[in-house]
Amino acid sequence: MAVAYRLRPYLYYARCAFQRRAAYRLANFTGIAVNFFFFLIHAQVFLAFFGERRLLGGWRPEDAVLYFAISEALLMVLIAFPDRANNVSVRIRSGDIVCDLARPVSLYARDLAERLGTSLYYLPARAFVLALAAGLLYGIAPPLRAELWLAPLSLLLGVGVMASIWYLTHATAFWAEAATGPVLAITFVHTVLGGVVVPLDFYPEGLRVVCDALPFRAALYTPVALLAGRLEGGALVFGLVHQAGWFALLALAARAVEARGVMRLAAQGG
Repeated sequence: MAVAYRLRPYLYYARCAFQRRAAYRLANFTGIAVNFFFFLIHAQVFLAFFGERRLLGGWRPEDAVLYFAISEALLMVLIAFPDRANNVSVRIRSGDIVCDLARPVSLYARDLAERLGTSLYYLPARAFVLALAAGLLYGIAPPLRAELWLAPLSLLLGVGVMASIWYLTHATAFWAEAATGPVLAITFVHTVLGGVVVPLDFYPEGLRVVCDALPFRAALYTPVALLAGRLEGGALVFGLVHQAGWFALLALAARAVEARGVMRLAAQGG
């Protein structure tokens, strides 16, 4: 009972985040069109890249198309871009953060709950629609393997890793006037090193080692590659351990940053 009582406010935040996203249906329809457009670009570029070759680096053309179909379908589920009008950095700058601190909740845990609520909305409202459209157009579908049972766990860890990264990025507003610079930097780095533009398997060996060490792989590449049938055996074990390890490290870092940031917070208003 005590655990349920402590979790109740975070379930409320998750529900509110779900409802906020659901209120803007036109924005979701527009997002579906944009994501599908970029999927088509990725798919056609890689089909042209393969040309007459049926195998390159262990990948077939249809493997690449499936990867990008799942990647674009899950982009908002896994990345869960923060609300521009109500993220931690905005609340710090406006002084509204003092209202959050008056509540018996953790800033980081609230942020994580809201990301989960947002992801739960985008899963049926966008991911399934995009995956179905891509499957019908190219005749592709995730391979039916036993590893797919681990996909929900990988998706949950991916959301947790990215939510932690976003929180740490926006929490820089405790020490700076705004977090715009770090947010843009993280967006660019994650796009390049997280497998959004190109699957990490196509990178040179040295760059691939760097990507495998950083947390950005855990946020998108691992769950997408798992669903696309590109992870099995030792690679799958590494991917899940990598996700769990980075989530734990980032969560600890987020709690430490929250404690230090609150100690130096100065807000004015009335």
